[in-house]
Amino acid sequence: MARCLSLFRSPGSACFLPLTLMRVAFGLFFFASGFNKVFVPANQALMLETITEAGIPFPALMAVFVASCEALFGLLLAVGLLTRLGALVLMIISFVALFTVGLHHIPGGLNALTWYSWLLYLPESSYILMCIMLIVQGCGPWGIDRVIAARCNNARQA
Repeated sequence: MARCLSLFRSPGSACFLPLTLMRVAFGLFFFASGFNKVFVPANQALMLETITEAGIPFPALMAVFVASCEALFGLLLAVGLLTRLGALVLMIISFVALFTVGLHHIPGGLNALTWYSWLLYLPESSYILMCIMLIVQGCGPWGIDRVIAARCNNARQA
């Protein structure tokens, strides 16, 4: 029970307001992105093309699965429910996107520092870093995870 409870704990002081703002904005971004890939025909076709070109198996199934995960876990992040799990799933999606598509945008023959600079220009790199922060910190001061943690603490003490 205590181990499960640690999934919902998060810092609660007001100095963590930026964490909450980042979580909500990031979650809504992934929700909107995934929603559009599931329900907008032009975006469906682009997602399918991207996944097919990346060589991911079962592209038609994976396009819908990945887009649905983006929408679902983005929404969960936005409300602060299962924040760490949502961030983990979105981090995996971002890693796959980075390795199958993103890294191919970096020109060859660069020195290490220039290559690193190009790497951090890729949006997937920022997504991965934000996911790591959310996995470590949790939802911040305002999120459903904190409500669940508080109720579980009260139940354990009773």
